[in-house]
Amino acid sequence: MAYVKKISSEQFTLDCINKEFEIIGSNLHWDTFEELSKWSKLPENKEWFSQYEFENEDQYNQWKNYYLDHFYDWKPKYISKHVAEIHDFPWFSLQYGFAQRWDR
Repeated sequence: MAYVKKISSEQFTLDCINKEFEIIGSNLHWDTFEELSKWSKLPENKEWFSQYEFENEDQYNQWKNYYLDHFYDWKPKYISKHVAEIHDFPWFSLQYGFAQRWDR
């Protein structure tokens, strides 16, 4: 039986980014990936991932847990949660995650 994604990569990315902004208390939210892409290409928003930050490790962990809780809506179940946590999430966080400045 072939694996069928429940949601697209774009939808998963959009959901995780929206959740990230929600966790830090921002009112920024996009209904489509296209809206997010358009917003992120504006000169003042090109570095959005470094302009915003998690205030503490708890916020970061909330986002990480959201990612892991929804990972199987996006990826096949044969990828273990452990692999998702140590391989997939760090890559995703590097690309789309806010700065983590609480430990500096």
